[in-house]
Amino acid sequence: MAAEIMPTASLLALLAPVILLLVGGLAALGSEPFLDRKAKHTWLPWVVALAAVAGLVSLAWTPVGQVHGLLALDTARTWLVGAVLASTAIGIAGLQQSLSRDEFEGGEPYALMAFAGVGAAIMVMAADLLALFVGLEIASLSIYALVGLRRDRLDSHEGLFKYFIMGAVFSAIFLYGLAMTYGATGSTAYGAPVIAGREKLLLLGHALVILGLLFKVGAVPFHAWSPDAYTGAPVAVTGFMGSVVKVGGFAALGAIWLNASATASGSHVGGVLPLDAAVTLTAQGAALLKPFSMIFLVLGLVSVVIGNFSALRQVSIRRLVAFSSVAHAGYMLFALALPVLADQGTSTVQLGSLWYYLVGYAVATAGALTAVAALSGKTDDGDQLHLLAGQGRTQPFYGLVLTIFVASFAGLPPTIGFLGKFLIFGDLVGKGYVVWAIVTMLLAIVGAAFYLKLLVSLWSAVGKEAASAGSSIMTRWTVAAAAIAVVVLMACPDILTRPGMALAGPEPVKAAQAP
Repeated sequence: MAAEIMPTASLLALLAPVILLLVGGLAALGSEPFLDRKAKHTWLPWVVALAAVAGLVSLAWTPVGQVHGLLALDTARTWLVGAVLASTAIGIAGLQQSLSRDEFEGGEPYALMAFAGVGAAIMVMAADLLALFVGLEIASLSIYALVGLRRDRLDSHEGLFKYFIMGAVFSAIFLYGLAMTYGATGSTAYGAPVIAGREKLLLLGHALVILGLLFKVGAVPFHAWSPDAYTGAPVAVTGFMGSVVKVGGFAALGAIWLNASATASGSHVGGVLPLDAAVTLTAQGAALLKPFSMIFLVLGLVSVVIGNFSALRQVSIRRLVAFSSVAHAGYMLFALALPVLADQGTSTVQLGSLWYYLVGYAVATAGALTAVAALSGKTDDGDQLHLLAGQGRTQPFYGLVLTIFVASFAGLPPTIGFLGKFLIFGDLVGKGYVVWAIVTMLLAIVGAAFYLKLLVSLWSAVGKEAASAGSSIMTRWTVAAAAIAVVVLMACPDILTRPGMALAGPEPVKAAQAP
């Protein structure tokens, strides 16, 4: 019988990184009315960015554990929360770059970005569907406002309208699935044991919850909002959305999937299951979850196809990133596919490759779009490929860091994106999906083509209307740190790819054998 695998921790200690970011956002919001326009864009970004960095540093002393089964922190969650905090700091720098150059009147967007980061961090730490829903809505409501910052632009109105309406619909679907899950288990905790006779109700509840999360991560066929929302938002907001929303959504999907695997196999861990745990899946559990697994595989492949081929046609960096994010969502969905069962009737479910890929993608996305914000000119009108022509020559610092981020997107060494794709494809082969891995690798080559197009434009002859990059110190420091992280993190994949033995005990979490 499985024992309690996560200790109880103090709520304030566990939430210290999130509280620091929240305090920074509240401080920015409270002081905003007392500052003139220039001071708002000088001081408020530093308040929020330093709060995010302080939260990031505090993770080194934040205890591992869980509180009342609602929130938890383990090795994988620590890295994912760190990715959210880092992406928030990078996004704030890009937002300062854009809003100060546009002479934006208000300073509230800095607080809104901090609150969105708080919501995404809660999504990562959630071990209960109610806690997940609270975090999801905090993040969503803040990002809605950020997408619609430019009220005088029709593309901003269109992006906000589509994102808000579809977001409201899928939030309702998620909440309905939550209610069904409670009806089937009598609890909203991840992995709660089902009440006898209500197994189908639980499966339907999980299906609706997963549907809501698939919308948030922008997987096909729930991706229609992303190109318009990404284009309507300021460039820095686009990078922030693409990073923290992906982290929060996939962290929740992975946590629910791990717990569902343990529950379907007849084992309840007696506590909160760490995201870096390995769960032994029985033949009975695999049979119950196989339809979901095949859906993840099919949606992953379709997302990669549509995302990559649609991105080939784009001339706007923001739309290119939007379709690129659809393709990356597809790669990450592959990590959720269940392995083909071995002869002995059991196999292991472990999501280390997903967490590693997710951390690298979040940092690279936030860094890339912040660099583009520095190059794209006033109101981001220069984010077109032909207007970025030669910017790598005139602004070599931004050209270099953007090249590193794009190389990571394309999966080129020596970046974290290369090892992330390698682990995802290796996972597919190890699970018995060799053909799927080969097809996906070929599609990844197609994806590299549009990234190459961006780099060719970036380093080509200088265009007639070369945009001028700003001199924001924060922008330079944050994108430089992100570029270094994208390269350095390739050297430590074991942190996120092997089970957390210190939490799970000497053996992976095992499912009880059926009598």
